[in-house]
Amino acid sequence: MDLVRAKIALCDGRIDEAISLCDTGMAVADDPVLASWASIGSMVRAITAMRRGELATMIHHANQIKEDVIFGREGLWGRDTFPWNSPAWLVVQIIEAEKGWEVAVPLARGLLTSESSARGLLLSEPSAASFLVRILLRADDRETAERGRRCAAVLAAENPGIHAIATAALHLEALLERDISLLQQVAASDCDERTRSSANEDIGDLLSESAGGFRQACMHYETAMRSYADAGSPRDSSRVRSKLRRSDAPKTAARFWPSSRISVLTDTEYAVAELVASGLTNAEVGGQMYLSRHTVAFHLRKVFQKVGAKSRIELAVMWKQLTGQDLDVASHG
Repeated sequence: MDLVRAKIALCDGRIDEAISLCDTGMAVADDPVLASWASIGSMVRAITAMRRGELATMIHHANQIKEDVIFGREGLWGRDTFPWNSPAWLVVQIIEAEKGWEVAVPLARGLLTSESSARGLLLSEPSAASFLVRILLRADDRETAERGRRCAAVLAAENPGIHAIATAALHLEALLERDISLLQQVAASDCDERTRSSANEDIGDLLSESAGGFRQACMHYETAMRSYADAGSPRDSSRVRSKLRRSDAPKTAARFWPSSRISVLTDTEYAVAELVASGLTNAEVGGQMYLSRHTVAFHLRKVFQKVGAKSRIELAVMWKQLTGQDLDVASHG
C-alpha cells in the first residue's frame, strides 16, 4: 500500500517520495473501507511538514491524528499492525518544534522510562532514540538516557541483521560518552541521510565546546546543513545555520581565523584582506566567514584605508610583502 511505502520512504529520509506516495495513498483512503489507513498518512504528512518548517500544516495533521484516536479510528495504531507509541513519538516532535525542548522533556522521559515503550519505539523508529536522548541530556536526566542506551544495546544484540538498530545503539553510546570517534562512525555509516546529518551536527556541537575546535565544528555543521537540506528538512538545516552564526562576527572571526599578523589590522580585517587578496569576491568571503557582503565591504574599506591600497588588485599585489613585515601606522595616516 502506498501509505506504508510512504512511511518507509520517510524513515529513509526520502521526503519528496514520501509526500508523493502519501498523496496517492490518501486518495485511496477516502474509501470508507480503507479509512483507518488514513492515520498513517496523517502522521507522514505531519512529520514532513515539521521537517519543512511548515508548523501550521504540521499541527493540522497532528490534530487529525488526535481525532482518529478520539473517534475510534485508531485500528492501525494497535500493537499488531502499527507501533502503539508512534503517535506519542510524533507528539514529542511536534511539541519540541512548536514550544521548545523544555516542554517536551516529560514526554521524552515517558517514552524511554518504560522498557516495553522504549523497545517498541526503537524497533519502529530507530532514529527517534538519539532525538529523545539529546533532549534528556539537555535536561540533565542522564538516568533515563542511560535506560535508552541499554535498551538499544540489547535490541542491537538481539537483531544483528538490522543495521538501523545497530546504528541507533552506536549513536546513543556516542552521545552519552561524548565520543567524537563513535559519532564519526555513525556519520560514515550506511544509514539514512537524516541520521548521518544529525551525527555531523552532534560532532559540531562537541567540537564547538572545545578550545580551538571551532573551525572543525564549522566543517561538520556545514556538512549537516547541506545534508538536511538535501533530505528535504529545511527546518533542521536552518537550525544548524543558526549555530554557525550564534557568535557575533568579530568573535567568530577571531576563533575561526589566525590572529592578525599586521598590527594595524584587527583579526577580522586581516581575515577579510587575506581572502580578498587570494581572489575571492565579497560574497565568497562572506560565505566563508559567515558575514554579510555589506559587512565584508565595510571591513575591506577599513583595510584599504589602513594599508594604503586603492583597489583589490593593488591589495593582492602588496599582500605577500605586507604579511612578511609589520606596518608603520603613521606611514598610512
